[in-house]
Amino acid sequence: MSTSSQQGRLPAFRQDEYRERTGKLRQQMAACGMDALLVMNEDNMNYLTGYDGYSEYVPQLALVRQDDEDPWLILREIDTLCATPTSYLPQSRILSYPEKYIGSIQRTAWEPIGDLIRGLTKSNRIGVELTAKTFGIKDHAALSNSMDLSKAIDADGMIGKLKMVKSQTELAYMEQAGKIVDRAMQMGRLDMAVGARECDVGAAVVHALCKGTPEYPGGVFMLPQMPTGSPANAPHLLWSDASYKMGSQTNFELGAFRHRYACALSRTVFLGEPTARAQHLHRAALDGYLAQVETIRPGVKCSDVWHAFERAFKPYGVRKESRSGYSMGLGWMDGGGSFQADDDTIIEANMAFHVLIGIFEKDDGYIFSETVKVTENGVKSLSNMSREMQVNC
Repeated sequence: MSTSSQQGRLPAFRQDEYRERTGKLRQQMAACGMDALLVMNEDNMNYLTGYDGYSEYVPQLALVRQDDEDPWLILREIDTLCATPTSYLPQSRILSYPEKYIGSIQRTAWEPIGDLIRGLTKSNRIGVELTAKTFGIKDHAALSNSMDLSKAIDADGMIGKLKMVKSQTELAYMEQAGKIVDRAMQMGRLDMAVGARECDVGAAVVHALCKGTPEYPGGVFMLPQMPTGSPANAPHLLWSDASYKMGSQTNFELGAFRHRYACALSRTVFLGEPTARAQHLHRAALDGYLAQVETIRPGVKCSDVWHAFERAFKPYGVRKESRSGYSMGLGWMDGGGSFQADDDTIIEANMAFHVLIGIFEKDDGYIFSETVKVTENGVKSLSNMSREMQVNC
Protein backbone atom coordinates (compact mmCIF):
# COMPACT_ATOMS: atom_id res chain seq x y z
CA MET A 1 0.00 0.00 0.00
CA SER A 2 1.11 3.54 -0.59
CA THR A 3 1.78 5.67 2.47
CA SER A 4 0.50 9.18 3.09
CA SER A 5 1.74 12.24 4.94
CA GLN A 6 -1.72 13.78 4.63
CA GLN A 7 -4.01 12.84 7.50
CA GLY A 8 -7.22 11.11 6.49
CA ARG A 9 -6.18 10.45 2.89
CA LEU A 10 -5.98 6.74 2.17
CA PRO A 11 -7.39 4.50 -0.57
CA ALA A 12 -11.12 3.99 -0.07
CA PHE A 13 -10.85 0.20 -0.52
CA ARG A 14 -8.40 -2.60 0.23
CA GLN A 15 -5.72 -3.61 -2.24
CA ASP A 16 -7.41 -6.95 -2.92
CA GLU A 17 -10.67 -5.18 -3.82
CA TYR A 18 -8.93 -3.03 -6.43
CA ARG A 19 -7.13 -6.06 -7.81
CA GLU A 20 -10.38 -8.00 -8.03
CA ARG A 21 -11.85 -5.20 -10.16
CA THR A 22 -8.83 -5.20 -12.45
CA GLY A 23 -9.01 -9.00 -12.72
CA LYS A 24 -12.63 -8.84 -13.89
CA LEU A 25 -11.72 -6.11 -16.34
CA ARG A 26 -8.88 -8.20 -17.78
CA GLN A 27 -11.37 -10.99 -18.43
CA GLN A 28 -13.51 -8.57 -20.45
CA MET A 29 -10.42 -7.33 -22.27
CA ALA A 30 -9.49 -10.88 -23.25
CA ALA A 31 -12.99 -11.45 -24.63
CA CYS A 32 -12.58 -8.32 -26.79
CA GLY A 33 -9.07 -9.20 -27.97
CA MET A 34 -7.36 -6.40 -26.02
CA ASP A 35 -3.81 -6.71 -24.74
CA ALA A 36 -3.98 -3.32 -23.02
CA LEU A 37 -6.56 -0.69 -22.12
CA LEU A 38 -6.22 3.09 -21.82
CA VAL A 39 -8.59 4.19 -19.05
CA MET A 40 -9.14 7.96 -19.44
CA ASN A 41 -12.36 8.56 -17.51
CA GLU A 42 -11.26 9.85 -14.10
CA ASP A 43 -13.99 8.00 -12.19
CA ASN A 44 -12.86 4.80 -13.87
CA MET A 45 -9.26 5.56 -12.93
CA ASN A 46 -10.46 5.97 -9.35
CA TYR A 47 -12.44 2.71 -9.54
CA LEU A 48 -9.35 0.74 -10.52
CA THR A 49 -6.63 2.46 -8.48
CA GLY A 50 -8.16 4.75 -5.83
CA TYR A 51 -6.67 7.87 -7.48
CA ASP A 52 -8.68 10.71 -5.99
CA GLY A 53 -7.37 13.83 -7.67
CA TYR A 54 -9.69 16.13 -9.61
CA SER A 55 -7.42 16.70 -12.57
CA GLU A 56 -9.48 15.51 -15.52
CA TYR A 57 -8.90 18.82 -17.31
CA VAL A 58 -5.38 17.70 -18.31
CA PRO A 59 -4.24 14.55 -20.17
CA GLN A 60 -4.01 11.55 -17.83
CA LEU A 61 -4.88 7.86 -17.81
CA ALA A 62 -4.56 4.49 -16.19
CA LEU A 63 -2.99 1.72 -18.27
CA VAL A 64 -4.23 -1.84 -17.71
CA ARG A 65 -2.22 -4.67 -19.28
CA GLN A 66 -3.58 -8.14 -19.86
CA ASP A 67 -0.51 -9.74 -18.31
CA ASP A 68 -0.28 -7.44 -15.26
CA GLU A 69 -2.01 -7.67 -11.87
CA ASP A 70 -1.90 -3.92 -11.21
CA PRO A 71 -2.54 -0.91 -13.48
CA TRP A 72 -0.17 1.97 -14.12
CA LEU A 73 -1.08 5.63 -13.63
CA ILE A 74 0.26 8.24 -16.07
CA LEU A 75 -0.31 11.75 -14.76
CA ARG A 76 0.84 15.33 -14.94
CA GLU A 77 3.95 15.63 -12.76
CA ILE A 78 2.37 17.62 -9.92
CA ASP A 79 -0.63 15.28 -9.81
CA THR A 80 1.56 12.36 -8.77
CA LEU A 81 1.39 14.05 -5.35
CA CYS A 82 -2.37 13.41 -5.44
CA ALA A 83 -1.88 9.76 -6.39
CA THR A 84 0.63 8.90 -3.68
CA PRO A 85 -1.76 9.40 -0.72
CA THR A 86 -4.94 8.14 -2.42
CA SER A 87 -3.97 5.28 -4.73
CA TYR A 88 -3.06 1.79 -3.55
CA LEU A 89 -0.32 1.64 -6.19
CA PRO A 90 3.37 1.84 -5.25
CA GLN A 91 5.24 4.90 -6.47
CA SER A 92 7.01 2.79 -9.10
CA ARG A 93 3.67 2.45 -10.92
CA ILE A 94 2.84 6.16 -10.83
CA LEU A 95 4.45 7.74 -13.90
CA SER A 96 4.41 11.34 -15.05
CA TYR A 97 5.15 13.71 -17.91
CA PRO A 98 6.91 17.09 -17.44
CA GLU A 99 5.06 20.29 -16.55
CA LYS A 100 6.31 22.03 -19.70
CA TYR A 101 3.55 20.23 -21.66
CA ILE A 102 0.78 22.01 -19.72
CA GLY A 103 -0.67 25.20 -21.20
CA SER A 104 1.46 25.08 -24.33
CA ILE A 105 0.16 25.55 -27.86
CA GLN A 106 3.39 24.20 -29.37
CA ARG A 107 3.65 21.06 -27.22
CA THR A 108 1.18 18.27 -26.42
CA ALA A 109 1.27 16.00 -23.38
CA TRP A 110 0.04 13.12 -25.51
CA GLU A 111 3.51 12.81 -27.01
CA PRO A 112 5.30 11.82 -23.78
CA ILE A 113 2.22 9.85 -22.71
CA GLY A 114 2.46 7.87 -25.93
CA ASP A 115 6.15 7.21 -25.29
CA LEU A 116 5.37 5.94 -21.78
CA ILE A 117 2.61 3.66 -23.09
CA ARG A 118 4.82 2.29 -25.82
CA GLY A 119 7.49 1.56 -23.22
CA LEU A 120 4.99 -0.56 -21.28
CA THR A 121 3.28 -2.42 -24.13
CA LYS A 122 4.31 -3.23 -27.69
CA SER A 123 0.89 -4.52 -28.74
CA ASN A 124 -1.36 -2.56 -31.08
CA ARG A 125 -4.47 -4.32 -29.76
CA ILE A 126 -5.24 -1.53 -27.33
CA GLY A 127 -8.63 -0.53 -25.99
CA VAL A 128 -9.32 3.20 -25.62
CA GLU A 129 -12.08 5.11 -23.79
CA LEU A 130 -12.70 7.30 -26.80
CA THR A 131 -15.23 9.72 -25.29
CA ALA A 132 -13.29 10.70 -22.16
CA LYS A 133 -13.36 14.43 -21.35
CA THR A 134 -9.65 14.87 -21.99
CA PHE A 135 -9.54 12.95 -25.27
CA GLY A 136 -10.98 14.99 -28.10
CA ILE A 137 -10.26 14.84 -31.82
CA LYS A 138 -6.97 16.74 -31.59
CA ASP A 139 -5.88 14.62 -28.63
CA HIS A 140 -6.58 11.42 -30.55
CA ALA A 141 -4.55 12.72 -33.47
CA ALA A 142 -1.66 13.72 -31.21
CA LEU A 143 -1.55 10.33 -29.48
CA SER A 144 -1.81 8.60 -32.86
CA ASN A 145 1.31 10.48 -33.96
CA SER A 146 3.14 9.10 -30.94
CA MET A 147 1.92 5.52 -31.13
CA ASP A 148 -0.02 3.32 -33.55
CA LEU A 149 -3.77 3.48 -32.82
CA SER A 150 -4.81 1.99 -36.17
CA LYS A 151 -6.03 -1.18 -34.43
CA ALA A 152 -7.40 0.53 -31.33
CA ILE A 153 -10.65 -0.92 -29.94
CA ASP A 154 -13.49 1.26 -28.64
CA ALA A 155 -13.68 0.53 -24.90
CA ASP A 156 -16.43 3.00 -23.94
CA GLY A 157 -18.83 1.44 -21.44
CA MET A 158 -16.65 -1.53 -20.58
CA ILE A 159 -15.89 -0.42 -17.03
CA GLY A 160 -19.39 1.02 -16.66
CA LYS A 161 -20.79 -2.51 -16.85
CA LEU A 162 -18.46 -3.62 -14.06
CA LYS A 163 -19.47 -0.69 -11.87
CA MET A 164 -23.20 -1.45 -11.95
CA VAL A 165 -23.09 -4.22 -9.33
CA LYS A 166 -21.76 -2.70 -6.11
CA SER A 167 -19.90 -4.23 -3.22
CA GLN A 168 -21.27 -3.86 0.29
CA THR A 169 -18.67 -1.16 0.97
CA GLU A 170 -19.73 0.82 -2.09
CA LEU A 171 -23.38 0.59 -1.06
CA ALA A 172 -22.44 1.67 2.46
CA TYR A 173 -20.82 4.81 1.06
CA MET A 174 -23.98 5.54 -0.93
CA GLU A 175 -26.14 5.01 2.17
CA GLN A 176 -23.94 7.44 4.08
CA ALA A 177 -24.33 9.94 1.26
CA GLY A 178 -28.09 9.40 1.54
CA LYS A 179 -28.06 10.71 5.11
CA ILE A 180 -26.11 13.76 3.97
CA VAL A 181 -28.35 14.58 1.03
CA ASP A 182 -31.50 14.31 3.18
CA ARG A 183 -30.04 16.90 5.53
CA ALA A 184 -29.01 19.19 2.66
CA MET A 185 -32.50 19.05 1.15
CA GLN A 186 -34.02 19.95 4.49
CA MET A 187 -31.60 22.87 4.92
CA GLY A 188 -32.48 24.20 1.48
CA ARG A 189 -36.17 23.98 2.15
CA LEU A 190 -35.93 25.67 5.55
CA ASP A 191 -34.01 28.62 4.10
CA MET A 192 -36.53 29.19 1.27
CA ALA A 193 -38.65 32.23 2.18
CA VAL A 194 -40.10 35.31 0.53
CA GLY A 195 -37.28 37.84 0.15
CA ALA A 196 -34.47 35.35 0.69
CA ARG A 197 -31.82 35.41 -2.00
CA GLU A 198 -31.56 32.28 -4.14
CA CYS A 199 -27.78 32.36 -3.72
CA ASP A 200 -28.13 32.21 0.07
CA VAL A 201 -30.31 29.12 -0.20
CA GLY A 202 -27.72 27.63 -2.57
CA ALA A 203 -25.02 28.42 -0.02
CA ALA A 204 -26.97 26.64 2.72
CA VAL A 205 -27.30 23.55 0.52
CA VAL A 206 -23.62 23.50 -0.46
CA HIS A 207 -22.61 24.00 3.18
CA ALA A 208 -24.77 21.06 4.26
CA LEU A 209 -23.37 18.85 1.49
CA CYS A 210 -19.79 19.69 2.52
CA LYS A 211 -20.37 19.48 6.26
CA GLY A 212 -22.16 16.15 6.08
CA THR A 213 -23.39 14.68 9.35
CA PRO A 214 -21.65 14.18 12.70
CA GLU A 215 -20.82 10.63 11.57
CA TYR A 216 -19.97 11.22 7.90
CA PRO A 217 -18.08 14.17 6.40
CA GLY A 218 -19.44 15.30 3.05
CA GLY A 219 -18.19 16.93 -0.12
CA VAL A 220 -19.34 18.56 -3.32
CA PHE A 221 -18.57 16.87 -6.61
CA MET A 222 -21.53 18.36 -8.45
CA LEU A 223 -23.19 21.70 -7.74
CA PRO A 224 -26.84 21.56 -6.67
CA GLN A 225 -29.32 22.21 -9.44
CA MET A 226 -32.13 24.42 -8.18
CA PRO A 227 -33.95 26.36 -10.92
CA THR A 228 -36.72 28.65 -9.63
CA GLY A 229 -39.79 29.95 -11.45
CA SER A 230 -43.54 29.80 -11.94
CA PRO A 231 -43.28 27.02 -12.97
CA ALA A 232 -39.66 25.93 -12.65
CA ASN A 233 -39.26 23.89 -15.83
CA ALA A 234 -35.57 24.12 -16.77
CA PRO A 235 -33.69 20.97 -15.74
CA HIS A 236 -30.06 22.02 -15.28
CA LEU A 237 -29.74 25.49 -13.77
CA LEU A 238 -28.22 26.78 -10.55
CA TRP A 239 -29.49 29.72 -8.50
CA SER A 240 -29.91 33.18 -10.03
CA ASP A 241 -29.36 36.74 -8.76
CA ALA A 242 -33.02 36.99 -7.75
CA SER A 243 -34.83 36.73 -4.43
CA TYR A 244 -37.73 34.39 -3.72
CA LYS A 245 -41.29 35.53 -4.34
CA MET A 246 -44.58 34.10 -3.12
CA GLY A 247 -46.04 31.66 -5.65
CA SER A 248 -42.70 30.44 -7.01
CA GLN A 249 -41.31 26.93 -6.93
CA THR A 250 -37.78 25.55 -6.84
CA ASN A 251 -36.81 22.18 -8.28
CA PHE A 252 -33.98 20.87 -6.11
CA GLU A 253 -31.85 18.09 -7.59
CA LEU A 254 -29.08 17.41 -5.09
CA GLY A 255 -26.30 14.89 -4.78
CA ALA A 256 -24.17 14.08 -1.75
CA PHE A 257 -20.89 12.22 -2.06
CA ARG A 258 -18.82 9.84 0.06
CA HIS A 259 -15.50 8.78 -1.45
CA ARG A 260 -16.90 9.89 -4.85
CA TYR A 261 -19.99 7.67 -4.44
CA ALA A 262 -23.21 9.60 -4.98
CA CYS A 263 -26.70 9.56 -3.58
CA ALA A 264 -29.16 11.82 -5.42
CA LEU A 265 -32.42 13.27 -4.17
CA SER A 266 -34.92 15.61 -5.86
CA ARG A 267 -37.95 17.49 -4.61
CA THR A 268 -40.00 20.45 -5.81
CA VAL A 269 -40.57 23.02 -3.06
CA PHE A 270 -43.33 25.66 -3.29
CA LEU A 271 -43.64 29.05 -1.67
CA GLY A 272 -47.33 29.36 -0.94
CA GLU A 273 -50.23 27.15 -1.96
CA PRO A 274 -49.42 25.05 -5.06
CA THR A 275 -51.72 25.39 -8.05
CA ALA A 276 -54.15 22.63 -8.98
CA ARG A 277 -51.88 21.81 -11.92
CA ALA A 278 -48.86 21.46 -9.63
CA GLN A 279 -50.81 19.11 -7.38
CA HIS A 280 -51.74 17.07 -10.46
CA LEU A 281 -48.07 16.87 -11.48
CA HIS A 282 -47.11 15.73 -7.98
CA ARG A 283 -49.61 12.87 -8.05
CA ALA A 284 -48.41 11.84 -11.52
CA ALA A 285 -44.75 11.93 -10.47
CA LEU A 286 -45.34 10.05 -7.23
CA ASP A 287 -47.43 7.33 -8.89
CA GLY A 288 -44.79 6.98 -11.61
CA TYR A 289 -42.07 6.69 -9.01
CA LEU A 290 -43.93 4.10 -6.92
CA ALA A 291 -44.74 2.01 -9.99
CA GLN A 292 -41.05 1.79 -10.78
CA VAL A 293 -39.77 0.93 -7.31
CA GLU A 294 -42.45 -1.75 -7.01
CA THR A 295 -41.19 -3.28 -10.27
CA ILE A 296 -37.44 -3.18 -9.69
CA ARG A 297 -36.04 -6.52 -8.57
CA PRO A 298 -33.33 -8.96 -9.72
CA GLY A 299 -34.11 -10.48 -13.12
CA VAL A 300 -36.26 -7.59 -14.37
CA LYS A 301 -35.08 -5.55 -17.38
CA CYS A 302 -34.61 -1.80 -17.28
CA SER A 303 -37.18 -1.55 -20.07
CA ASP A 304 -39.72 -3.36 -17.86
CA VAL A 305 -39.29 -0.63 -15.25
CA TRP A 306 -39.90 2.05 -17.89
CA HIS A 307 -43.08 0.37 -19.08
CA ALA A 308 -44.34 0.15 -15.49
CA PHE A 309 -43.74 3.88 -15.20
CA GLU A 310 -45.62 4.55 -18.42
CA ARG A 311 -48.66 2.56 -17.31
CA ALA A 312 -48.91 4.57 -14.10
CA PHE A 313 -47.97 7.96 -15.52
CA LYS A 314 -49.70 8.18 -18.91
CA PRO A 315 -53.27 8.33 -17.57
CA TYR A 316 -52.42 11.74 -16.08
CA GLY A 317 -51.97 13.19 -19.57
CA VAL A 318 -48.63 14.81 -18.71
CA ARG A 319 -45.92 14.90 -21.36
CA LYS A 320 -42.53 13.46 -20.36
CA GLU A 321 -40.07 12.23 -22.99
CA SER A 322 -36.90 11.89 -20.89
CA ARG A 323 -35.83 8.62 -19.26
CA SER A 324 -37.14 7.86 -15.78
CA GLY A 325 -33.96 6.67 -14.07
CA TYR A 326 -30.44 5.38 -14.51
CA SER A 327 -27.67 3.42 -12.82
CA MET A 328 -25.96 5.48 -10.12
CA GLY A 329 -22.82 5.16 -8.08
CA LEU A 330 -19.26 6.35 -8.56
CA GLY A 331 -19.24 9.96 -9.76
CA TRP A 332 -23.07 10.08 -10.12
CA MET A 333 -24.02 8.20 -13.31
CA ASP A 334 -21.77 5.16 -13.54
CA GLY A 335 -22.33 4.26 -17.19
CA GLY A 336 -24.81 1.44 -16.62
CA GLY A 337 -28.44 0.94 -17.66
CA SER A 338 -31.26 3.47 -18.02
CA PHE A 339 -35.00 3.19 -17.54
CA GLN A 340 -36.20 3.62 -21.11
CA ALA A 341 -38.12 1.58 -23.62
CA ASP A 342 -35.22 -0.09 -25.46
CA ASP A 343 -32.77 -0.80 -22.62
CA ASP A 344 -32.75 -4.54 -21.92
CA THR A 345 -30.10 -4.42 -19.20
CA ILE A 346 -30.93 -7.11 -16.64
CA ILE A 347 -31.19 -5.79 -13.09
CA GLU A 348 -29.19 -7.61 -10.41
CA ALA A 349 -29.01 -7.44 -6.64
CA ASN A 350 -26.65 -4.75 -5.30
CA MET A 351 -27.20 -2.43 -8.22
CA ALA A 352 -28.30 1.13 -7.44
CA PHE A 353 -30.50 3.49 -9.46
CA HIS A 354 -31.52 7.12 -9.42
CA VAL A 355 -35.28 6.82 -9.97
CA LEU A 356 -35.95 10.24 -11.45
CA ILE A 357 -39.30 11.69 -12.48
CA GLY A 358 -38.35 14.97 -14.12
CA ILE A 359 -41.06 16.92 -15.96
CA PHE A 360 -39.47 19.68 -18.01
CA GLU A 361 -41.98 21.08 -20.49
CA LYS A 362 -42.92 24.54 -21.76
CA ASP A 363 -45.83 24.91 -19.33
CA ASP A 364 -45.01 22.22 -16.77
CA GLY A 365 -42.14 21.78 -14.36
CA TYR A 366 -41.77 19.26 -11.54
CA ILE A 367 -39.13 16.92 -10.15
CA PHE A 368 -39.19 13.98 -7.76
CA SER A 369 -36.45 11.42 -7.26
CA GLU A 370 -34.74 9.08 -4.84
CA THR A 371 -31.76 6.77 -5.06
CA VAL A 372 -32.53 3.11 -4.38
CA LYS A 373 -30.43 -0.01 -3.97
CA VAL A 374 -31.60 -3.35 -5.34
CA THR A 375 -32.05 -6.13 -2.79
CA GLU A 376 -32.83 -9.82 -3.34
CA ASN A 377 -36.56 -9.08 -3.09
CA GLY A 378 -36.97 -5.53 -4.38
CA VAL A 379 -35.48 -2.15 -3.51
CA LYS A 380 -34.61 -0.02 -0.51
CA SER A 381 -34.64 3.77 -0.79
CA LEU A 382 -31.56 5.55 0.52
CA SER A 383 -33.68 8.55 1.55
CA ASN A 384 -36.00 9.16 4.48
CA MET A 385 -37.37 12.40 3.03
CA SER A 386 -41.14 12.83 3.08
CA ARG A 387 -42.87 12.09 -0.22
CA GLU A 388 -45.62 14.61 0.45
CA MET A 389 -45.69 17.89 -1.50
CA GLN A 390 -43.07 20.24 -0.11
CA VAL A 391 -44.78 23.56 0.72
CA ASN A 392 -43.41 26.59 2.58
CA CYS A 393 -46.14 29.04 3.60
